[in-house]
Amino acid sequence: MEKSITTDTTSAGLKAYSDGLKFDAKSKHQEAVDSFTRAIKYGYTDIQIFLLRGGILQIQNRHKLAIRDFQKVILHRPDDCYPLFLISVSKYKIGDFYGAILDIKRAITLSLADTEINFEYWNLAYKLGWNSHTDLYRAYLNNYRKNID
Repeated sequence: MEKSITTDTTSAGLKAYSDGLKFDAKSKHQEAVDSFTRAIKYGYTDIQIFLLRGGILQIQNRHKLAIRDFQKVILHRPDDCYPLFLISVSKYKIGDFYGAILDIKRAITLSLADTEINFEYWNLAYKLGWNSHTDLYRAYLNNYRKNID
């Protein structure tokens, strides 16, 4: 039986995504970005890939590219505070202070909702020594404000 092009492409996209996860786990950032980009080109459609690639681009100080990826996530997950937090960091780093403040304020508002994902974020922030992810976001907001006054 002959494989269809769609199946081959989907399979290649999934493999590239899997490779990207492995590279990311080993902190091989450029290889992870390249693998995630290849997965996207092959048609991998899970929006999480843009959050992952954006996070790595942010680590690499490639903030304009990270912002593009985070914007895609925000379009698909408008009630998720985390991508708004991440995009605020990149906007701040490129000098878009007011954009950073608007996004972090939206992240704070969304972080107060009683949702399963917010409970996960709360747990992660708590493990990092914060009372909550909301407190973490508020600290960033205060830092952003200090640096524009």
